[in-house]
Amino acid sequence: MLGGIGHALVAAVEEAVFFHSIARLSQPDFQVKGDNPFTENYSVLSPEVLAGPAGEGIAEKNVGFIRKLLDFDAVIIAGQAKSHCMAWTIEDLLNEIQISDRKLPEKVYLLEDCTSPVVIPGVIDYTEQANKAFQKFSNAGMHVVRSSDPIVNWPGIKL
Repeated sequence: MLGGIGHALVAAVEEAVFFHSIARLSQPDFQVKGDNPFTENYSVLSPEVLAGPAGEGIAEKNVGFIRKLLDFDAVIIAGQAKSHCMAWTIEDLLNEIQISDRKLPEKVYLLEDCTSPVVIPGVIDYTEQANKAFQKFSNAGMHVVRSSDPIVNWPGIKL
């Protein structure tokens, strides 16, 4: 929830973002999702519901951020949860990519070991759904990689 402990960045991630912003002279671009009480935002790129019951607009795609992502040479994605927010965000990105340029999935890298599905032992396990989603993204041309693999070994990376 916005303002809660779950909304905060883990200290090590915040420190890495801060160091990167100084070393690269690059301002971080934090995206906030889920600030509309009338729709769910699993994806950072678009809310689940865009129109209300009478067809009135209640939310919009994050077009500015989508354009920014599509302009990069490579997009590396990590986060939680592989079965929900990650899968919905990547699905939305893939849909936008397929509209603009079918070659663009090749510049997307999914850090498989930096995410995990929702699992509540003995209650629900979304591992299978998460793995199917990542297989779909891989089949579309996105690269599923590990953070421990040297980036120079990632397909398509030219340093």
